[in-house]
This record gives sequence, C-alpha cells and structure tokens, in this order.
Amino acid sequence: MLITRKHIGIAIVAVLAVVGSTVSVLSLSAQEPGSLATAVATHAAAINADATYCDPRTDGITVQGSGVVTIPATIGVVELGVDVTADPLVDARSTAASAMQSVIDAVKEQGITDDQITTTRLNIRPERTWVEEEFTLDDGSTGRRSRDVIIGYRVSNRVRIEIDVANTSQDGDTDILSAVIDAAATAGGDNVRIDSIYFTADQTAESLDEARKLAVQDALHRANLYAESFGVEVGVLISATETLTSTPVYGDAVAVRLESEFFDGPSTPISAGDVEVRASINAKFAIVQPGCVDADSGPTEEGSE
Repeated sequence: MLITRKHIGIAIVAVLAVVGSTVSVLSLSAQEPGSLATAVATHAAAINADATYCDPRTDGITVQGSGVVTIPATIGVVELGVDVTADPLVDARSTAASAMQSVIDAVKEQGITDDQITTTRLNIRPERTWVEEEFTLDDGSTGRRSRDVIIGYRVSNRVRIEIDVANTSQDGDTDILSAVIDAAATAGGDNVRIDSIYFTADQTAESLDEARKLAVQDALHRANLYAESFGVEVGVLISATETLTSTPVYGDAVAVRLESEFFDGPSTPISAGDVEVRASINAKFAIVQPGCVDADSGPTEEGSE
C-alpha cells in the first residue's frame, strides 16, 4: 500500500495524543492522595475566583440555646404502695388489697381527696426458688437434681398522690406532705413501700415565656460568638425547634426519713425546694459572607438585576 505524507501526519498526531494522555494520567496518579480533588477545586475556583458560593439549606451555624427560670415548688408528688408475698394467691391478693385500703383511708384522713390519688401499677407474679431433691432411677441408683418451684405469689400495688405544698402548714409544726407519708407508713406497716418523693410546679405562662426568651438570647449569643471566631457574619434564622422541661432542684435542706409513729420516732421532715423551668432551642442561622451567591444561581454578571 502506498503511504503518503498525509497518512504519516495523521499517525504522528494520534501517537502524540496517546502519549499526552498517558503522561497526563501518570502525572495525576503520581501525586499524593487528594491531589485530584485539589485539582478539581482549583479548576472550579479559576472559573470565578471572586464568587463565594453558599446554600442556606446546607450551609449555616447550628447552635443550642437554653434558658432557666427557678420557681418555688407548688406540688409534691409521693409514689407509694404495698408489696405482699403469700401463698396461695388469694391470700396475697386479699392481704395486699386490705393493706392498700388502710393506706388510702389513712391519707384521706389528712385531707387528701380521691382526685389526688391515682393508681399507677398493679402487678401479680409468682415467687420462685430452686430446690434440690433426690430421685431414684429404675436400676435402683439415686441422684440429686434441682428444680424450679413456686413458693408464693407477690402482689404489688402502687399509687401516686399529688399534694398542694404551696401552703404546707397543717398544725404549726407538721406539714401536710410529712403527715401523709407518716400516715401511710403507719397504716401499711411492714407492707408499705415509699418509692419516691419529688416536687413540681404550676408552670405559669410568665415563667415559660421568660425561659424561652433566655433560650433565644443564649442561642443568638452562641451563634455570634462562633461566627466571630470563624470570621463570618450571622445571617437570617433558618429554623428553630424548642424543648420544655421542668426539673426539681434538690438542696441540702431536702431530707426524707421514714421514722413514723409506727416506729415510735419523730415526724418525717420534708422540704419542697425549688423547680427549674427550662426551655431549650435548636436554632440554625445562615452565614453571610462577602460576595456570597446562591449555589444554584451561578456567578452573576455586573449590571444584572
């Protein structure tokens, strides 16, 4: 076949193109890891070095602000009940019912009403233990084995009693909360259980709103602090979500000692303390930067609206 100068020229161009591509690939692959990403970023920056792209849907400063308002406790909550273990089940249930009725009658004598008492749990379950016993096989040999047996039934009954402690004075030296606990312990005897005592408050609108304002102020303070540290400015608020809680504040004055008249001891001292009304807010703010444009819009031309 006759090879002309035209064919030779085309072959030379093809070879140079292949060699150039190979050298280019080898040059990238010989660089350290991440260099390809750096090259892409450099290329993107070269397109418009003056534009700083931002997207408020993904870019921003997210902070959590909190506000706390402390108010006096107005409600004392006592969770108590009876535990009885007996066999057969009918005896356990009957004894537990009788003990709980005695407790309820006793606290009602202290001025507690039915609407202040709420049953929270009633549980009946078998009590089991492992016992060893001897057995004999058909060949006359003996051995020992353990087996699970029911030794009785446990009945647990729990109630929650809510007490107004805003004015706890009952007879000058004994508050109503102490009187209720002592009466329950005396009436229930060995079967009574005091599970917990805690305090809460009527969360007035004023207290909640004050906690919210403090939370917003805290969020703004944090956002501006971070923005200043990063060298940017805080933009508009993008989103906000709040959480409200109330937490009892226990100090050294809070003491609970179950020394009732049943044990011939003094009255149980109780101090209500305070309650914290807390508002927390998760807030996201946009970031304002010089020359910032929407990432979807691309660079703008001078004079465009």
